Amino acid sequence: MSDIKQLFSLGNNTDDQEVATELLSLCTIYTITPEVLRNKWEAFALTTGCALKPSLPYVKHLKNSLQREFDRQLKKQKTSRGAVVTKKPRMDLSDYGINTDTQDDSVESFMSNMFSSSNARPTKIMPMTPSASLNDTQISQVSSQFLTRKSAHVMDGQYNPHLPLRGDYIEDKPVIFNHLQDPIKPYRFMYEKTREKADMMDEHIDYIGSLIKEYHNIEAFANPARASQEPIYAYGRICPDASEGRLNDQSVLLQLSRDVGMGKRVKLNLAKVSDYSLFPGQIVGVFGTNMRGDVFHVDQFLLPPMPNNIESDVLTDRKPVEMIVASGPYTLDDDLSYQPLEDLLKKCEQDQPNVILLMGPFISANHPRVASGKIESLPEEVFHNQIVKRLEQFLEKSLHSHVLLMPHADDMIHSFPLYPQPPLENTIRHGRLHQLSNPAQISINGHNISASNIDILFRLAKEEISKSPEHTDRFSRLVRHVLQQHTYYPMFPHALGDSIDASQLVNIQVSWLPDILILPSQFKYFVKNVDDVVCINPGHLCKSLAAGSYARVVLYPTTDVNNQVRVDLFKL
Repeated sequence: MSDIKQLFSLGNNTDDQEVATELLSLCTIYTITPEVLRNKWEAFALTTGCALKPSLPYVKHLKNSLQREFDRQLKKQKTSRGAVVTKKPRMDLSDYGINTDTQDDSVESFMSNMFSSSNARPTKIMPMTPSASLNDTQISQVSSQFLTRKSAHVMDGQYNPHLPLRGDYIEDKPVIFNHLQDPIKPYRFMYEKTREKADMMDEHIDYIGSLIKEYHNIEAFANPARASQEPIYAYGRICPDASEGRLNDQSVLLQLSRDVGMGKRVKLNLAKVSDYSLFPGQIVGVFGTNMRGDVFHVDQFLLPPMPNNIESDVLTDRKPVEMIVASGPYTLDDDLSYQPLEDLLKKCEQDQPNVILLMGPFISANHPRVASGKIESLPEEVFHNQIVKRLEQFLEKSLHSHVLLMPHADDMIHSFPLYPQPPLENTIRHGRLHQLSNPAQISINGHNISASNIDILFRLAKEEISKSPEHTDRFSRLVRHVLQQHTYYPMFPHALGDSIDASQLVNIQVSWLPDILILPSQFKYFVKNVDDVVCINPGHLCKSLAAGSYARVVLYPTTDVNNQVRVDLFKL
């Protein structure tokens, strides 16, 4: 009884006592454990929409459901046991010289002789041996060409190049890591309710609307879907007029929250606006009129403010910190030998950086060999043999370096193929190896760093429409969208192939402005200063059959914002 009460969070009052007794009887009748009964109850509650805490009427409904399930299984067993196989009587062909006893064998023999060739050789089936998995990691011709390339680790972009490099490693105080936000804990996904998802999306619209109201000193918002002769202020989410259509200046709708407009949508006329950058899912404020109640004529868009700054407690009594940032994949599309990763780690053995941030995917589900099923080893085995062992060897040789690992939604070795993600399981146990969630906000010697491992920049670029003579730098504009919307994934609906758990929206929120923002993308690598935030796209270490890029970041122990960071971008 105590197990039942603990699993179902029941108290000692009379009602809970009756529920516990009924649940215990279900375990006895159907010979199931309390843990199995709890799982069945949770599935039943999600299906019926009742509360997760059981009540006596719904427990009786569950009993009826279990009885029906038991009856079906019993009927299925009886059917399989009592099945009678009837055999059709054969024709008596003895008068024609055909023996009916061997008729089936004669037909099979005739068919096999008809379709076989006298010159055909029997197929020899070789049993799979442990050495067969070596085919997965053999170095292909493309990887051999990569190893013999003429130029390697070529610098191709800089930020603050006037700042000096760290130089050779000098014994110093240890690097201090802090999590500015608690790592994401494992959670149950694929259990979203439509109503709860709508409520969370609506709350986010109202939250950004409140920021717009305070930032622009707006007294009150009105419903833009109603006819109004006077200009009004309103807010809502940008969306196209068709669920599968692309956004353009003639098809922009504003979806309102339930508080402002009962969730309705109103068409926007942008003829009077000379400066805008819009994408589906963007939450904006508008100022204008709706003369007839069918179209809202926008005079001005009001964008939300940037997140607040958080004080950077930079440790000024330390040496500069050198950090290498790389994003997967870490092997070429032709094999799983991970030669680019090995090349990067050899370079790190020479330079001895303080920190290496490796962002997934480590074993991508989109790798041609994995996607086509031509891999003979388990992904976990490939990860251990090709990545874990290399990292362990690196940490043994580099006694002062730390390695940070961040997962990706395409990782085959992670049980969370969506965004956001908790850290990878403890695949490597080492004091200088740290697992990060995706996204993550950390502090290194007082420098605040945020990183998100999903290509939101490329998604935004495909959907954005812009008419902005002021903000002509496209990459800076895309990064500014992420910061202004206070979330690492501001698009809605989500891009094809992306799975975003609506119950975890709080974990992808940009709560404050970091010193450094890392957003890997398939765009060409770049570094930008956006409102005093150093935004880095290190690119991918491998691009199909070619070498990619990575970044070197040097953090300086100074409170001068303009001289805190130097970034060098390298071609691998």
